[in-house]
Amino acid sequence: MSRKGSLLSLRDRDSATTIVATAENKVSATNVVGSDSKQVAPSRQGKKAMTGYFSQEMSFAMHMTARKHGMSLQGAMADAFNDWLRKMGESPVGK
Repeated sequence: MSRKGSLLSLRDRDSATTIVATAENKVSATNVVGSDSKQVAPSRQGKKAMTGYFSQEMSFAMHMTARKHGMSLQGAMADAFNDWLRKMGESPVGK
């Protein structure tokens, strides 16, 4: 497997290994062949990703300011989006 494009080749493999953590904090590996189902982290269930491309300076400022105030970047972005919605006369929708 070549290094270039290796993530794509992993995606297209016939079988994949899934790591599963049990209640006793033991980790086991299970081979999944041809599985089309995607597991979603509980924190992402019912949510949709929104992305944007910003300058390195903006990214750095947002990450540092969020950390300085004990927030995640996602939380800071949710606050900013809710402030923008208020500014536009809409109701904030939470996180």
